Amino acid sequence: MENPSTLLVVHNLIVSRYFYVDILGLNIVEEHEDSLKLKSGSHNVFMFQGTMEATNYEHGYNSNSSLVLTVSNLDEKINELKSKGVVFVHKSPNENRWGRYAAFKDPSGIVNELMEFSPNK
Repeated sequence: MENPSTLLVVHNLIVSRYFYVDILGLNIVEEHEDSLKLKSGSHNVFMFQGTMEATNYEHGYNSNSSLVLTVSNLDEKINELKSKGVVFVHKSPNENRWGRYAAFKDPSGIVNELMEFSPNK
């Protein structure tokens, strides 16, 4: 398989378009009445408006689709997004073997993550 993409089914396409394009900075490739095709780097994100709410969950194995957005300065990006009203799941960044990360929710309740890779990873 080549070039995997992400599919996000959102509650309100207009609100989600604003969030992912104007707040997170993804680029619009195609825009239709019921869907969007966005791009983050070389990764495609397909977005459709759904008819049911996202599952309410804690960050874990039962999560919906998630984007992991790479940033060079995690603390700076967290502060920037918080100033724009983005709600983070974690009170402070967490760490794993690849680096530091922080999860946040989009307007539909989908949890995505910011990831700052460790310099040696």
